[in-house]
Amino acid sequence: MATTKVIFGSTTGMTEAVAGKIADALGTTAVNVNAADADAFNADVLALGTSTWGLGDLQDDWAAQLDNVKANFAGKKVVVFGLGDGVGFADTYCVAAQTIADAATAAGATLVGEIVKIDEANEADKTDERIAKIVEIVKNA
Repeated sequence: MATTKVIFGSTTGMTEAVAGKIADALGTTAVNVNAADADAFNADVLALGTSTWGLGDLQDDWAAQLDNVKANFAGKKVVVFGLGDGVGFADTYCVAAQTIADAATAAGATLVGEIVKIDEANEADKTDERIAKIVEIVKNA
């Protein structure tokens, strides 16, 4: 069975909470990218989560660490999920998740499934369904 790790960046705690639920469903732990050492990436599948800020900017933890952790993506399967505001920032909704997906694939990872977008501000009633989708993608990876 493939091993999985959940790595996230979170500013307000929403992405951390979602990452924790994903990790619980997969029987693993969620680690903030700021605290992620090489062992945090020692898995067959990485579930990478972020929120988007400003007009499509990476979340601060990812912005600070992405260049440092890219080498850890090589040869991995990655599942990416993003949180954002699809109403107030429709043009840049979950752009940071795409930025992470692009960086991971450029570093030699294989993107599995589609990026799952979560809008806790406007569609919180769909969050559990979207978390289940992420878990399914990871399990099928």
